[in-house]
Amino acid sequence: MYIMKSERLRYWLGSLTGQIILVALFALLLIQLAGVQIYRLEREATLGLVNSRFTLQRLIAVTSLLNQSPPALHSEILRASRSETLRLQLNDEALLPDERSSNFERIVRSKLDYPARLNIYISAESRHGLTDWSPPDHHRHRHPPRRADIRLRGAIELADGRWLSFTSLTDREVPGWSIKATLSFILLAALLAGLMIWLLQRTTRPLKELARQAERLGRGDSAEPLKESGPSEIRETLSAFNRMQDRLDRFVSDRTRMLAAISHDLRTPITTLQLRCEFLPDGEDKQKLQQGLKRMEQMLSATLQFAREDGMAEPVRSLDLSSLVQSLCDDLQDNGHDVSLEERDAILYRGRSTALRRALQNLLENGVKYGDKVKVRLLDEPGQIRILIRDFGPGIPPDQLEEVFKPFTRLDSARDLTDGSIGLGLAIARTLIHQHGGELTLDNHSQGGLLVQVRLPH
Repeated sequence: MYIMKSERLRYWLGSLTGQIILVALFALLLIQLAGVQIYRLEREATLGLVNSRFTLQRLIAVTSLLNQSPPALHSEILRASRSETLRLQLNDEALLPDERSSNFERIVRSKLDYPARLNIYISAESRHGLTDWSPPDHHRHRHPPRRADIRLRGAIELADGRWLSFTSLTDREVPGWSIKATLSFILLAALLAGLMIWLLQRTTRPLKELARQAERLGRGDSAEPLKESGPSEIRETLSAFNRMQDRLDRFVSDRTRMLAAISHDLRTPITTLQLRCEFLPDGEDKQKLQQGLKRMEQMLSATLQFAREDGMAEPVRSLDLSSLVQSLCDDLQDNGHDVSLEERDAILYRGRSTALRRALQNLLENGVKYGDKVKVRLLDEPGQIRILIRDFGPGIPPDQLEEVFKPFTRLDSARDLTDGSIGLGLAIARTLIHQHGGELTLDNHSQGGLLVQVRLPH
């Protein structure tokens, strides 16, 4: 169960839909993270501005209140005015800052309407060091420096000669990735993934049909032209495939008809030559001419039969491949040949029954003719069906394993073909297997004999 889920996941990740969705979700995550970070930075800058303005307003209010109140109430006023971000205390001496911010001092003096004899010392520090930036008022509109983290420190002289010392702290509570933000991201990602799945499935459906049609075409199965739908690029691809399929059908049909016509037309001059040979005096030359003409007639008959059968366009249907091979083995056993098939369950396959029967019959007959004994195995593997046919004959020289597939090729040193064989059996068998989208290969077995492998795609 786990393996099946893992294979499905790998298939989905390898598909166009899966890869585009993953890229889109990754981009969405980066956008969300970038948005949150930008929000954090802007909020920090805004907090610096708000805190500085709020601190100045409270300092001005507290200073005015202290100057107008009796000293007995000053402790209560300070206690009520303190906060988590503003610390206040009264001192007999000023706690002077190292640096001073003239802009902040000027604003406070102006708001308090302080005389020159009363001193004001204010230092404005930011995350990047001291700053002389002043908050905006009704007459000035200036923006704070980016990432401003302003902290005010200093002392204001009161009318009674004491000093109001203060220190402000920036509120650093910046919201992180909250539950609401997580739920919002999940909802947005699900909506985006759903829309993309719908769009990509609608777009790739014609491509899947194109793949199925190409597979059928590779197996020689005739099919209706594809419906040209989807985006313009997909429609152009489907249209090109339909034109290619039509041209291939015409090419194969024309070639088959031409081959059949040539083979048929050559019968007349061969028959004429055979009649003329009958009037020649008996001798070795006459015998050799008759044998050559007979050989030519056999080749033309085989070629004409193959062209005729190839042009019949046998329909593709489901068949039991195990039963088909077993029936061929039984026929050879009835004729006294040593042929055995490893028993196995039924293997269903879509193909042309007559064409497969002829191809496998040629291979089995070659095996019993040149190897005396034949063993057959059927293997149902993922993505393909393998048919292994092993004989126990002399085999074929390695450099000739491909040559035997050429029409009318005979390897007398490896296979005795004096019984009338014309060298078309393997060529026809490979052609018929190729028509099913399969492969036919020959190899010499490590323990002797020839091993024939037929691979048919599911």
